[in-house]
Amino acid sequence: MARPREFDTTEALSQAMQVFWTKGYEATSLCDLLDAMGLSKSSFYDTFGCKHEVFLATIEHYKKTMTAQFSGVAGLDSPARKLIESMFDRAVNRMAEAGGQRGCYLNNCAVEVALHDPKAAKLIDGGISLMEDAFFSLVLRGQSEGDIATDKDARALARFLTSSLNGLLVIGKANPDRETLTDICKTTLSVLG
Repeated sequence: MARPREFDTTEALSQAMQVFWTKGYEATSLCDLLDAMGLSKSSFYDTFGCKHEVFLATIEHYKKTMTAQFSGVAGLDSPARKLIESMFDRAVNRMAEAGGQRGCYLNNCAVEVALHDPKAAKLIDGGISLMEDAFFSLVLRGQSEGDIATDKDARALARFLTSSLNGLLVIGKANPDRETLTDICKTTLSVLG
Protein backbone atom coordinates (compact mmCIF):
# COMPACT_ATOMS: atom_id res chain seq x y z
CA MET A 1 0.00 0.00 0.00
CA ALA A 2 1.37 3.42 -0.98
CA ARG A 3 2.19 5.89 1.79
CA PRO A 4 0.02 9.01 1.83
CA ARG A 5 1.62 12.29 0.81
CA GLU A 6 3.03 14.18 3.74
CA PHE A 7 3.25 17.57 2.05
CA ASP A 8 1.02 20.18 0.51
CA THR A 9 1.34 19.94 -3.27
CA THR A 10 0.15 23.51 -3.81
CA GLU A 11 2.70 24.86 -1.35
CA ALA A 12 5.44 22.75 -2.96
CA LEU A 13 4.52 24.20 -6.37
CA SER A 14 4.59 27.72 -4.93
CA GLN A 15 8.08 27.11 -3.60
CA ALA A 16 9.25 25.62 -6.91
CA MET A 17 7.80 28.60 -8.76
CA GLN A 18 9.76 30.98 -6.54
CA VAL A 19 12.99 29.17 -7.42
CA PHE A 20 12.28 29.21 -11.17
CA TRP A 21 11.18 32.85 -10.92
CA THR A 22 14.41 33.85 -9.22
CA LYS A 23 16.92 31.66 -11.07
CA GLY A 24 15.21 30.79 -14.35
CA TYR A 25 14.48 27.32 -15.69
CA GLU A 26 17.93 26.41 -16.99
CA ALA A 27 19.84 27.63 -13.93
CA THR A 28 17.56 25.80 -11.48
CA SER A 29 18.95 22.46 -10.36
CA LEU A 30 17.11 19.50 -8.94
CA CYS A 31 18.85 20.21 -5.61
CA ASP A 32 17.48 23.77 -5.68
CA LEU A 33 13.98 22.42 -6.16
CA LEU A 34 14.27 19.71 -3.51
CA ASP A 35 15.59 22.22 -0.96
CA ALA A 36 12.90 24.80 -1.68
CA MET A 37 10.07 22.28 -1.82
CA GLY A 38 11.27 20.34 1.21
CA LEU A 39 10.98 17.05 -0.66
CA SER A 40 13.05 13.92 -1.03
CA LYS A 41 13.98 12.80 -4.53
CA SER A 42 11.49 9.95 -4.35
CA SER A 43 8.62 12.24 -3.29
CA PHE A 44 9.57 14.70 -6.02
CA TYR A 45 9.67 12.05 -8.76
CA ASP A 46 6.55 10.25 -7.49
CA THR A 47 4.53 13.47 -7.42
CA PHE A 48 5.90 15.61 -10.23
CA GLY A 49 7.89 13.29 -12.48
CA CYS A 50 10.78 15.52 -13.52
CA LYS A 51 12.06 19.09 -13.48
CA HIS A 52 10.25 19.95 -16.72
CA GLU A 53 6.92 18.63 -15.45
CA VAL A 54 7.17 20.62 -12.22
CA PHE A 55 8.11 23.68 -14.30
CA LEU A 56 4.98 23.27 -16.43
CA ALA A 57 2.94 22.77 -13.26
CA THR A 58 4.31 26.05 -11.85
CA ILE A 59 3.20 27.92 -14.96
CA GLU A 60 -0.28 26.45 -14.57
CA HIS A 61 -0.18 27.29 -10.84
CA TYR A 62 0.74 30.90 -11.66
CA LYS A 63 -2.13 31.12 -14.13
CA LYS A 64 -4.59 29.86 -11.53
CA THR A 65 -3.39 32.17 -8.78
CA MET A 66 -1.67 35.37 -9.89
CA THR A 67 -3.22 35.77 -13.33
CA ALA A 68 -6.63 34.91 -11.91
CA GLN A 69 -6.23 37.76 -9.42
CA PHE A 70 -5.44 40.06 -12.33
CA SER A 71 -8.55 38.86 -14.14
CA GLY A 72 -10.60 39.46 -11.01
CA VAL A 73 -9.89 43.18 -11.22
CA ALA A 74 -12.26 43.40 -14.20
CA GLY A 75 -15.12 42.50 -11.89
CA LEU A 76 -14.46 45.25 -9.35
CA ASP A 77 -17.04 47.99 -8.94
CA SER A 78 -14.98 50.98 -10.05
CA PRO A 79 -14.69 52.93 -13.30
CA ALA A 80 -12.92 50.70 -15.84
CA ARG A 81 -10.35 53.30 -16.84
CA LYS A 82 -9.36 53.79 -13.19
CA LEU A 83 -8.93 50.03 -12.82
CA ILE A 84 -6.69 49.89 -15.90
CA GLU A 85 -4.64 52.79 -14.55
CA SER A 86 -4.35 51.04 -11.18
CA MET A 87 -2.95 47.91 -12.86
CA PHE A 88 -0.20 49.96 -14.43
CA ASP A 89 0.43 51.92 -11.21
CA ARG A 90 0.74 48.66 -9.30
CA ALA A 91 3.28 47.36 -11.81
CA VAL A 92 5.36 50.54 -11.46
CA ASN A 93 5.23 50.35 -7.69
CA ARG A 94 6.26 46.70 -7.70
CA MET A 95 9.17 47.26 -10.07
CA ALA A 96 10.40 50.36 -8.22
CA GLU A 97 10.44 48.74 -4.77
CA ALA A 98 13.54 47.03 -3.43
CA GLY A 99 13.66 43.44 -4.66
CA GLY A 100 10.70 43.91 -6.99
CA GLN A 101 12.60 43.54 -10.25
CA ARG A 102 11.83 39.89 -10.87
CA GLY A 103 9.12 40.95 -13.31
CA CYS A 104 6.23 38.73 -14.34
CA TYR A 105 6.70 34.97 -14.06
CA LEU A 106 4.94 34.33 -17.38
CA ASN A 107 7.09 36.98 -19.06
CA ASN A 108 10.26 35.47 -17.71
CA CYS A 109 9.22 31.99 -18.82
CA ALA A 110 8.23 33.27 -22.27
CA VAL A 111 11.60 34.95 -22.79
CA GLU A 112 13.62 31.99 -21.56
CA VAL A 113 11.85 28.90 -22.89
CA ALA A 114 8.79 29.55 -25.09
CA LEU A 115 10.70 29.52 -28.37
CA HIS A 116 12.02 26.00 -27.73
CA ASP A 117 9.35 24.50 -25.48
CA PRO A 118 5.93 24.19 -27.15
CA LYS A 119 4.22 22.84 -24.01
CA ALA A 120 5.43 25.78 -21.94
CA ALA A 121 4.60 28.22 -24.76
CA LYS A 122 0.99 26.99 -24.84
CA LEU A 123 0.59 27.42 -21.08
CA ILE A 124 2.24 30.86 -21.14
CA ASP A 125 0.00 31.98 -24.00
CA GLY A 126 -3.01 30.85 -21.99
CA GLY A 127 -1.94 33.04 -19.07
CA ILE A 128 -1.28 36.03 -21.28
CA SER A 129 -4.68 35.50 -22.93
CA LEU A 130 -6.30 35.76 -19.49
CA MET A 131 -4.64 39.16 -19.07
CA GLU A 132 -5.81 40.25 -22.51
CA ASP A 133 -9.36 39.11 -21.77
CA ALA A 134 -9.37 41.10 -18.52
CA PHE A 135 -8.22 44.22 -20.38
CA PHE A 136 -10.80 43.55 -23.12
CA SER A 137 -13.59 43.42 -20.56
CA LEU A 138 -12.36 46.64 -18.96
CA VAL A 139 -11.97 48.45 -22.30
CA LEU A 140 -15.51 47.52 -23.33
CA ARG A 141 -16.82 48.70 -20.00
CA GLY A 142 -14.76 51.90 -20.19
CA GLN A 143 -16.15 52.59 -23.65
CA SER A 144 -19.70 52.17 -22.37
CA GLU A 145 -18.88 54.43 -19.39
CA GLY A 146 -17.56 57.08 -21.79
CA ASP A 147 -14.00 57.11 -20.37
CA ILE A 148 -12.35 55.22 -23.25
CA ALA A 149 -12.61 56.26 -26.90
CA THR A 150 -15.20 54.28 -28.82
CA ASP A 151 -13.53 54.85 -32.20
CA LYS A 152 -10.86 52.27 -31.30
CA ASP A 153 -11.21 48.52 -31.51
CA ALA A 154 -11.58 47.12 -27.97
CA ARG A 155 -9.70 43.89 -28.72
CA ALA A 156 -6.81 45.78 -30.31
CA LEU A 157 -6.62 48.07 -27.27
CA ALA A 158 -6.66 45.04 -24.96
CA ARG A 159 -3.77 43.48 -26.89
CA PHE A 160 -1.87 46.77 -26.79
CA LEU A 161 -2.39 47.14 -23.03
CA THR A 162 -1.30 43.54 -22.44
CA SER A 163 1.82 44.03 -24.54
CA SER A 164 2.58 47.37 -22.90
CA LEU A 165 2.20 46.07 -19.36
CA ASN A 166 4.44 43.10 -20.12
CA GLY A 167 6.97 45.40 -21.79
CA LEU A 168 6.91 47.68 -18.76
CA LEU A 169 7.74 44.73 -16.52
CA VAL A 170 10.64 43.73 -18.76
CA ILE A 171 12.06 47.26 -18.87
CA GLY A 172 11.63 47.59 -15.12
CA LYS A 173 13.91 44.60 -14.59
CA ALA A 174 16.80 46.51 -16.16
CA ASN A 175 15.77 50.04 -15.19
CA PRO A 176 13.47 50.22 -12.15
CA ASP A 177 13.46 54.01 -12.18
CA ARG A 178 9.99 55.15 -11.10
CA GLU A 179 10.00 58.27 -13.29
CA THR A 180 10.92 56.30 -16.41
CA LEU A 181 8.27 53.66 -15.75
CA THR A 182 5.64 56.29 -14.97
CA ASP A 183 6.39 58.04 -18.27
CA ILE A 184 5.84 54.76 -20.10
CA CYS A 185 2.51 54.29 -18.31
CA LYS A 186 1.29 57.79 -19.11
CA THR A 187 2.09 57.39 -22.77
CA THR A 188 0.51 53.93 -22.90
CA LEU A 189 -2.69 55.08 -21.20
CA SER A 190 -2.97 58.12 -23.46
CA VAL A 191 -4.09 55.86 -26.32
CA LEU A 192 -7.32 55.17 -24.45
CA GLY A 193 -8.49 58.63 -25.43
